[in-house]
Amino acid sequence: MKTNGIIRKVDGLGRVVIPREYRKLHRISLGDPMEISCLESGEIVLRKMDMTLSLEELSVGALRVLAENTEGTVLVSNLEKWLGGNGADKGMFIGKDLPGEIRSRISRREDYSVFDVTEIKGLDVKPGRKLAMVSEPIAGDSDVFGALFVVRTDAVSEKDIALIKTAAVILGNSLQKF
Repeated sequence: MKTNGIIRKVDGLGRVVIPREYRKLHRISLGDPMEISCLESGEIVLRKMDMTLSLEELSVGALRVLAENTEGTVLVSNLEKWLGGNGADKGMFIGKDLPGEIRSRISRREDYSVFDVTEIKGLDVKPGRKLAMVSEPIAGDSDVFGALFVVRTDAVSEKDIALIKTAAVILGNSLQKF
C-alpha cells in the first residue's frame, strides 16, 4: 500500500493529533463527532460523522407540530444552511446558506430575533415584504447542532418563542445521544 500521509505518534493517553491541514481540508472542528473503525486488515479508519441527516430526520415531526401551533413558517438549520421547514415562506430559505450574523449567534448559543428580515444581510426577500424572525439554537451539553426558526408576517408571539425553545431543547438532547 502506498501512503502519502503525515506521521504522528500516539501520546500517553492514546491520542493522535489530526493535522491542521487535514482538519481544514475536511472541515473538522472542535467537538465534531468522529467514527473510529478497524478493518480486518488492521487498518484504522477515522471518519467525520455527518449529523445533518439526523437533525433533518429528528426535526420532521417537530416542524409539523410547530407549524400547526404557530401562525408562521418554521425552519430548521444546521450551522451552515437552512435544511427544511414547514409553512408558506419555507421556499425563501430552504437550501440557502445562513447569513454570517445568524451563523455566529447560533454558534455562540444565542437566541435571535429581528422585526424585519430585510435587515439581515444575505437574505433574498421580495421588496416591500416585511417578515419577523426568531431563532433558538439546537444544542446539547457540548455541541451546537443548528437552530429552529419561526418567521411571521407580523410580530412573533411569546407562544411561538416558548414552542421553539422547548422543541430546540428536546432536539438538542436527542442529538446529544449520538
